[in-house]
Amino acid sequence: MAIKISSRQGIWTIILFSAISICAMTGAPLYGYLYHYTWLDWSLFGLLYVVSGLGITVGYHRLMAHRSFNCPNWVKCTLLIGGALALQNSAIKWAADHLRHHAHCDGEKDPYNAQQGFWHSHCGWLFTPDRYADPKYATRVANDPVAIWQHKYYPLLLLAGLAGTFLVGFLFDGVMGGIGCFLLVGIGRTFAVLNSTFFINSICHLRGRQPHGTSDSSRDSWLVSLVTFGEGYHNYHHMYPTDYRNGPCW
Repeated sequence: MAIKISSRQGIWTIILFSAISICAMTGAPLYGYLYHYTWLDWSLFGLLYVVSGLGITVGYHRLMAHRSFNCPNWVKCTLLIGGALALQNSAIKWAADHLRHHAHCDGEKDPYNAQQGFWHSHCGWLFTPDRYADPKYATRVANDPVAIWQHKYYPLLLLAGLAGTFLVGFLFDGVMGGIGCFLLVGIGRTFAVLNSTFFINSICHLRGRQPHGTSDSSRDSWLVSLVTFGEGYHNYHHMYPTDYRNGPCW
């Protein structure tokens, strides 16, 4: 399947990420101060953080980008649905960026080149022109039928996940319950998962130990590992990218 891998940057990217960030940092805390969140809100926050976080870590990253393991299609489908809830694009486009990062780490073609500083590697790369977007890095993943399905329906899966948080909250506690669940579980949780992934690209290339190799800027961070299900052991991953483990002791 021919997938267009073009520059991600544009007005809609800026609007979307700005809206998510503003709502997560102002709207969600303000609602909590004025109305308080319920046990259901916090339970769903934790559940969907795990579901969407593992969707990225296990599904997008280890399975689709690096082929670290094999699994039945229903497991793959479940992981990619979870990954769609993280607002990090389809698995095909995510893998294309990530494989280019490995191929050109710290170089001009690295989409989140840490040599350009914390802001760029964390999220600034999303808002700057990408002259090196290349469909060849998506070729293998773009031939996977489950990945093709997820790419086609990615916007619908994302919107359904966000709308679902409002619906659950509404059924539990009316309109205000729906708003609260949407703000905490939909917006706040998405913001948290996004930044946990961004920390791998920024902190894990700028701060930490390099016990497994120094051929690039990748580093291990136990702190980042706590919020990314072990992905903070990034130096090991860069030295052995197809290993399904996060380190030799896992």
